[in-house]
Amino acid sequence: APAVAVSTPAVKAPDLRLLSERELPDFADSFESKSGLIKAAKKTLSYLAAYNGPRYIRIGGRDYGAAALADSIKEFLAVLDKASGPAELRSSIRERFDVYQSVGQDGLGKVVFSSYYQPMLPASEKKTAKHPYPLYRRPADMVSVDPALFDRKGADALIGRVDKRGSLMPYFTRGEIDIRKALAGKGLEIAWLANKFDVLDLHIQGSGILRYPSGKEVLAKYAATNGHTYNSVGLLLVKAGIFSKEEITRDKVRDYLGAHPDAEGWILAQNPRYTFFELAPLPDDGEPFGSIQQSLSPVRSIAIDPAVIPLGALAYFTTVSPQADEEGRLGDQEEFDIYHG
Repeated sequence: APAVAVSTPAVKAPDLRLLSERELPDFADSFESKSGLIKAAKKTLSYLAAYNGPRYIRIGGRDYGAAALADSIKEFLAVLDKASGPAELRSSIRERFDVYQSVGQDGLGKVVFSSYYQPMLPASEKKTAKHPYPLYRRPADMVSVDPALFDRKGADALIGRVDKRGSLMPYFTRGEIDIRKALAGKGLEIAWLANKFDVLDLHIQGSGILRYPSGKEVLAKYAATNGHTYNSVGLLLVKAGIFSKEEITRDKVRDYLGAHPDAEGWILAQNPRYTFFELAPLPDDGEPFGSIQQSLSPVRSIAIDPAVIPLGALAYFTTVSPQADEEGRLGDQEEFDIYHG
Protein backbone atom coordinates (compact mmCIF):
# COMPACT_ATOMS: atom_id res chain seq x y z
CA ALA A 1 0.00 0.00 0.00
CA PRO A 2 1.29 3.53 -0.70
CA ALA A 3 2.65 5.56 2.19
CA VAL A 4 0.44 8.32 3.59
CA ALA A 5 2.00 11.75 3.92
CA VAL A 6 1.04 13.30 7.27
CA SER A 7 1.63 16.80 8.57
CA THR A 8 0.60 18.00 12.03
CA PRO A 9 0.37 21.43 13.66
CA ALA A 10 2.78 22.47 16.38
CA VAL A 11 1.81 21.35 19.88
CA LYS A 12 0.10 24.21 21.68
CA ALA A 13 0.18 25.11 25.34
CA PRO A 14 -2.26 23.25 27.62
CA ASP A 15 -5.80 24.64 27.70
CA LEU A 16 -6.30 23.27 31.23
CA ARG A 17 -4.21 23.94 34.30
CA LEU A 18 -3.99 21.92 37.49
CA LEU A 19 -5.38 23.82 40.48
CA SER A 20 -3.65 23.98 43.83
CA GLU A 21 -5.61 23.13 46.97
CA ARG A 22 -6.16 26.79 47.83
CA GLU A 23 -7.59 27.45 44.35
CA LEU A 24 -10.23 24.71 44.47
CA PRO A 25 -13.87 25.84 44.26
CA ASP A 26 -16.46 25.08 46.91
CA PHE A 27 -18.11 22.36 44.76
CA ALA A 28 -21.67 23.26 45.66
CA ASP A 29 -24.39 21.14 44.05
CA SER A 30 -28.01 20.20 44.47
CA PHE A 31 -27.55 17.00 46.46
CA GLU A 32 -31.26 16.25 46.24
CA SER A 33 -31.05 15.88 42.45
CA LYS A 34 -28.00 13.66 42.32
CA SER A 35 -29.93 10.90 40.49
CA GLY A 36 -29.48 12.87 37.25
CA LEU A 37 -25.76 13.15 37.89
CA ILE A 38 -25.48 9.41 38.50
CA LYS A 39 -27.37 8.70 35.29
CA ALA A 40 -25.12 11.01 33.27
CA ALA A 41 -21.96 9.55 34.78
CA LYS A 42 -23.04 6.00 33.97
CA LYS A 43 -23.73 6.98 30.35
CA THR A 44 -20.22 8.41 30.18
CA LEU A 45 -18.86 5.10 31.48
CA SER A 46 -20.68 3.31 28.67
CA TYR A 47 -18.97 5.61 26.18
CA LEU A 48 -15.53 5.04 27.70
CA ALA A 49 -16.04 1.27 27.77
CA ALA A 50 -16.43 1.34 23.97
CA TYR A 51 -13.81 4.05 23.40
CA ASN A 52 -11.91 3.72 20.12
CA GLY A 53 -10.35 7.17 19.79
CA PRO A 54 -6.72 8.25 20.08
CA ARG A 55 -4.59 6.15 22.41
CA TYR A 56 -3.76 9.11 24.63
CA ILE A 57 -6.11 11.75 26.01
CA ARG A 58 -4.26 14.94 26.92
CA ILE A 59 -5.39 16.85 30.01
CA GLY A 60 -3.38 19.84 31.13
CA GLY A 61 -0.21 18.67 29.40
CA ARG A 62 -0.50 15.11 30.75
CA ASP A 63 -1.46 12.01 28.79
CA TYR A 64 -4.10 9.61 30.10
CA GLY A 65 -5.74 6.50 28.74
CA ALA A 66 -9.52 6.12 28.52
CA ALA A 67 -9.32 3.65 31.42
CA ALA A 68 -7.96 6.40 33.68
CA LEU A 69 -10.98 8.60 32.94
CA ALA A 70 -13.31 5.66 33.58
CA ASP A 71 -11.61 4.92 36.90
CA SER A 72 -12.02 8.58 37.87
CA ILE A 73 -15.75 8.45 37.19
CA LYS A 74 -16.14 5.17 39.08
CA GLU A 75 -14.35 6.71 42.05
CA PHE A 76 -16.60 9.76 41.84
CA LEU A 77 -19.73 7.57 41.85
CA ALA A 78 -18.41 5.69 44.89
CA VAL A 79 -17.75 8.98 46.69
CA LEU A 80 -21.19 10.28 45.73
CA ASP A 81 -22.87 7.12 47.02
CA LYS A 82 -21.01 7.21 50.33
CA ALA A 83 -21.37 10.93 51.05
CA SER A 84 -24.04 11.78 53.61
CA GLY A 85 -24.42 15.32 52.30
CA PRO A 86 -22.87 18.15 50.27
CA ALA A 87 -20.17 18.90 52.84
CA GLU A 88 -18.81 15.35 52.84
CA LEU A 89 -18.96 15.23 49.04
CA ARG A 90 -16.96 18.46 48.73
CA SER A 91 -14.38 17.21 51.20
CA SER A 92 -13.94 13.90 49.40
CA ILE A 93 -13.48 15.59 46.02
CA ARG A 94 -10.83 17.88 47.43
CA GLU A 95 -8.97 14.92 48.97
CA ARG A 96 -9.14 12.40 46.11
CA PHE A 97 -9.17 14.21 42.78
CA ASP A 98 -6.96 16.37 40.63
CA VAL A 99 -8.96 19.38 39.43
CA TYR A 100 -8.14 21.26 36.23
CA GLN A 101 -9.43 24.68 35.22
CA SER A 102 -10.08 25.82 31.67
CA VAL A 103 -7.71 28.60 30.66
CA GLY A 104 -9.49 29.53 27.43
CA GLN A 105 -8.09 31.22 24.35
CA ASP A 106 -8.18 34.60 26.09
CA GLY A 107 -6.33 33.24 29.11
CA LEU A 108 -9.35 33.95 31.32
CA GLY A 109 -11.31 30.75 30.83
CA LYS A 110 -14.17 32.53 29.06
CA VAL A 111 -16.86 30.14 27.83
CA VAL A 112 -20.32 30.43 26.29
CA PHE A 113 -23.33 28.38 27.47
CA SER A 114 -26.39 27.83 25.33
CA SER A 115 -29.50 25.69 25.49
CA TYR A 116 -29.81 22.53 23.41
CA TYR A 117 -32.18 22.48 20.51
CA GLN A 118 -33.20 19.31 18.66
CA PRO A 119 -35.05 20.05 15.42
CA MET A 120 -37.91 17.94 14.12
CA LEU A 121 -37.71 18.06 10.34
CA PRO A 122 -39.91 16.79 7.52
CA ALA A 123 -37.97 14.16 5.57
CA SER A 124 -38.26 11.30 3.13
CA GLU A 125 -36.58 7.92 2.90
CA LYS A 126 -36.21 8.49 -0.84
CA LYS A 127 -35.44 11.51 -2.99
CA THR A 128 -38.61 13.30 -4.09
CA ALA A 129 -39.52 16.66 -5.58
CA LYS A 130 -40.43 17.88 -2.08
CA HIS A 131 -37.33 16.36 -0.47
CA PRO A 132 -34.35 16.82 -2.82
CA TYR A 133 -31.50 17.44 -0.34
CA PRO A 134 -29.56 14.48 1.09
CA LEU A 135 -28.22 13.55 4.49
CA TYR A 136 -25.09 11.43 4.20
CA ARG A 137 -23.70 8.63 6.32
CA ARG A 138 -19.99 8.68 7.18
CA PRO A 139 -18.06 7.95 3.97
CA ALA A 140 -15.89 4.84 3.97
CA ASP A 141 -12.94 6.76 2.53
CA MET A 142 -12.79 9.13 5.49
CA VAL A 143 -9.79 8.42 7.70
CA SER A 144 -8.90 9.67 11.16
CA VAL A 145 -5.21 9.86 12.05
CA ASP A 146 -4.08 9.69 15.68
CA PRO A 147 -1.07 12.07 15.89
CA ALA A 148 0.25 10.12 18.91
CA LEU A 149 1.06 7.22 16.58
CA PHE A 150 3.43 9.59 14.76
CA ASP A 151 5.04 10.86 17.97
CA ARG A 152 2.88 13.99 18.01
CA LYS A 153 1.23 13.64 21.40
CA GLY A 154 -1.27 16.37 22.23
CA ALA A 155 -1.96 17.40 18.64
CA ASP A 156 -5.53 17.29 17.39
CA ALA A 157 -6.66 14.26 15.39
CA LEU A 158 -6.45 14.66 11.64
CA ILE A 159 -9.47 13.83 9.50
CA GLY A 160 -9.10 13.47 5.77
CA ARG A 161 -8.88 11.14 2.79
CA VAL A 162 -6.03 9.49 0.92
CA ASP A 163 -5.64 10.73 -2.65
CA LYS A 164 -4.33 8.78 -5.65
CA ARG A 165 -0.77 9.79 -4.83
CA GLY A 166 -1.02 8.31 -1.33
CA SER A 167 -1.08 11.67 0.44
CA LEU A 168 -3.48 12.52 3.25
CA MET A 169 -5.68 15.40 2.12
CA PRO A 170 -8.35 17.39 4.00
CA TYR A 171 -11.77 15.85 3.52
CA PHE A 172 -14.27 17.48 1.16
CA THR A 173 -15.72 20.80 2.32
CA ARG A 174 -19.41 21.74 2.39
CA GLY A 175 -19.01 23.53 -0.94
CA GLU A 176 -17.37 20.50 -2.55
CA ILE A 177 -20.07 18.18 -1.23
CA ASP A 178 -23.18 20.30 -1.80
CA ILE A 179 -22.18 22.37 -4.85
CA ARG A 180 -19.68 20.16 -6.67
CA LYS A 181 -21.53 16.96 -5.61
CA ALA A 182 -18.37 15.18 -4.44
CA LEU A 183 -20.37 12.43 -2.67
CA ALA A 184 -23.34 12.14 -5.04
CA GLY A 185 -24.03 8.71 -6.49
CA LYS A 186 -21.92 6.81 -3.96
CA GLY A 187 -24.84 5.29 -2.08
CA LEU A 188 -24.21 7.35 1.06
CA GLU A 189 -27.64 9.01 1.23
CA ILE A 190 -29.65 7.92 4.28
CA ALA A 191 -32.55 10.41 4.09
CA TRP A 192 -33.71 13.46 2.14
CA LEU A 193 -34.78 16.87 3.49
CA ALA A 194 -36.99 19.63 2.12
CA ASN A 195 -34.49 22.51 1.96
CA LYS A 196 -30.82 23.40 2.39
CA PHE A 197 -31.38 25.29 5.62
CA ASP A 198 -32.84 22.18 7.28
CA VAL A 199 -29.68 20.31 6.30
CA LEU A 200 -27.48 23.03 7.81
CA ASP A 201 -29.67 23.22 10.92
CA LEU A 202 -29.28 19.49 11.51
CA HIS A 203 -25.54 19.69 10.87
CA ILE A 204 -25.15 22.43 13.47
CA GLN A 205 -27.25 20.71 16.13
CA GLY A 206 -25.68 17.29 15.58
CA SER A 207 -28.92 15.34 15.91
CA GLY A 208 -32.59 15.69 15.15
CA ILE A 209 -35.84 13.85 14.61
CA LEU A 210 -36.88 13.08 11.04
CA ARG A 211 -40.60 12.77 10.35
CA TYR A 212 -41.52 10.89 7.18
CA PRO A 213 -44.77 11.45 5.24
CA SER A 214 -46.09 8.18 6.71
CA GLY A 215 -45.80 9.67 10.21
CA LYS A 216 -42.84 7.48 11.11
CA GLU A 217 -40.18 9.23 13.19
CA VAL A 218 -36.50 8.30 13.40
CA LEU A 219 -33.46 9.83 15.04
CA ALA A 220 -30.70 11.20 12.85
CA LYS A 221 -27.70 11.10 15.16
CA TYR A 222 -24.17 12.37 14.81
CA ALA A 223 -21.66 10.02 13.19
CA ALA A 224 -18.70 12.25 12.22
CA THR A 225 -17.63 15.57 10.74
CA ASN A 226 -15.23 16.32 7.92
CA GLY A 227 -12.84 17.96 10.39
CA HIS A 228 -13.01 21.46 8.93
CA THR A 229 -13.43 24.61 11.03
CA TYR A 230 -16.99 25.65 11.85
CA ASN A 231 -17.95 29.11 10.57
CA SER A 232 -21.26 30.62 11.64
CA VAL A 233 -23.56 31.52 8.75
CA GLY A 234 -25.44 33.88 11.06
CA LEU A 235 -22.23 35.71 11.97
CA LEU A 236 -21.42 35.97 8.27
CA LEU A 237 -24.72 37.78 7.69
CA VAL A 238 -24.01 40.07 10.63
CA LYS A 239 -20.58 40.95 9.25
CA ALA A 240 -22.17 41.61 5.86
CA GLY A 241 -24.53 44.10 7.50
CA ILE A 242 -27.68 42.10 6.74
CA PHE A 243 -28.60 41.83 10.42
CA SER A 244 -27.30 43.19 13.69
CA LYS A 245 -26.23 40.85 16.49
CA GLU A 246 -29.24 42.00 18.50
CA GLU A 247 -31.86 41.19 15.88
CA ILE A 248 -30.55 38.04 14.21
CA THR A 249 -32.45 34.80 14.91
CA ARG A 250 -32.57 31.34 13.42
CA ASP A 251 -35.88 32.08 11.71
CA LYS A 252 -34.56 35.32 10.20
CA VAL A 253 -31.57 33.46 8.75
CA ARG A 254 -33.92 30.84 7.29
CA ASP A 255 -36.20 33.50 5.78
CA TYR A 256 -33.29 35.46 4.32
CA LEU A 257 -31.80 32.40 2.64
CA GLY A 258 -35.21 31.41 1.31
CA ALA A 259 -35.66 34.87 -0.18
CA HIS A 260 -32.22 34.77 -1.85
CA PRO A 261 -31.98 31.29 -3.45
CA ASP A 262 -29.25 32.37 -5.88
CA ALA A 263 -26.94 33.26 -2.99
CA GLU A 264 -28.01 30.51 -0.59
CA GLY A 265 -25.54 27.86 -1.79
CA TRP A 266 -22.57 30.23 -1.63
CA ILE A 267 -23.54 31.56 1.80
CA LEU A 268 -23.94 28.09 3.30
CA ALA A 269 -20.66 26.96 1.74
CA GLN A 270 -18.84 29.58 3.83
CA ASN A 271 -19.24 27.11 6.68
CA PRO A 272 -16.91 24.34 5.42
CA ARG A 273 -17.69 21.90 8.25
CA TYR A 274 -19.95 19.05 7.21
CA THR A 275 -21.68 16.57 9.51
CA PHE A 276 -22.47 12.94 8.76
CA PHE A 277 -25.23 10.92 10.40
CA GLU A 278 -26.66 7.52 11.08
CA LEU A 279 -30.30 6.66 11.67
CA ALA A 280 -31.55 5.05 14.87
CA PRO A 281 -34.80 4.47 16.75
CA LEU A 282 -35.81 7.30 19.08
CA PRO A 283 -34.23 6.89 22.57
CA ASP A 284 -36.49 5.40 25.21
CA ASP A 285 -36.06 8.47 27.43
CA GLY A 286 -36.94 10.80 24.55
CA GLU A 287 -33.71 12.76 24.88
CA PRO A 288 -31.41 13.58 21.93
CA PHE A 289 -28.07 11.84 21.45
CA GLY A 290 -24.83 13.65 22.19
CA SER A 291 -21.41 13.22 20.62
CA ILE A 292 -20.58 10.28 22.94
CA GLN A 293 -23.44 8.34 21.33
CA GLN A 294 -25.48 8.38 24.53
CA SER A 295 -28.75 10.23 25.10
CA LEU A 296 -28.32 13.51 26.95
CA SER A 297 -29.25 13.96 30.62
CA PRO A 298 -31.26 17.13 31.30
CA VAL A 299 -29.31 19.72 33.32
CA ARG A 300 -26.36 17.32 33.52
CA SER A 301 -25.02 17.14 29.95
CA ILE A 302 -23.02 20.01 28.50
CA ALA A 303 -21.48 20.76 25.13
CA ILE A 304 -17.70 21.05 25.28
CA ASP A 305 -14.80 21.59 22.93
CA PRO A 306 -12.99 18.22 22.97
CA ALA A 307 -9.78 20.03 22.04
CA VAL A 308 -9.94 21.57 25.55
CA ILE A 309 -11.98 19.20 27.73
CA PRO A 310 -11.89 15.55 26.65
CA LEU A 311 -15.09 13.65 26.03
CA GLY A 312 -15.65 11.44 29.04
CA ALA A 313 -14.38 13.85 31.69
CA LEU A 314 -16.50 15.15 34.55
CA ALA A 315 -16.90 18.93 34.50
CA TYR A 316 -17.98 21.47 37.08
CA PHE A 317 -19.03 25.05 36.56
CA THR A 318 -20.96 27.94 38.10
CA THR A 319 -23.17 30.05 35.87
CA VAL A 320 -26.59 31.65 35.63
CA SER A 321 -29.47 30.53 33.44
CA PRO A 322 -32.10 32.99 32.15
CA GLN A 323 -35.63 31.83 32.84
CA ALA A 324 -38.31 32.37 30.19
CA ASP A 325 -42.02 32.86 30.80
CA GLU A 326 -44.79 31.12 28.85
CA GLU A 327 -44.46 33.64 26.03
CA GLY A 328 -40.70 33.15 25.74
CA ARG A 329 -39.70 36.43 27.39
CA LEU A 330 -36.57 36.25 29.54
CA GLY A 331 -36.91 37.17 33.18
CA ASP A 332 -35.07 36.19 36.36
CA GLN A 333 -31.86 34.18 36.24
CA GLU A 334 -31.32 31.00 38.19
CA GLU A 335 -27.84 30.26 39.48
CA PHE A 336 -26.36 26.82 38.84
CA ASP A 337 -23.47 25.06 40.55
CA ILE A 338 -23.47 21.68 38.92
CA TYR A 339 -21.32 18.67 38.21
CA HIS A 340 -21.77 17.33 34.74
CA GLY A 341 -21.05 14.03 33.08
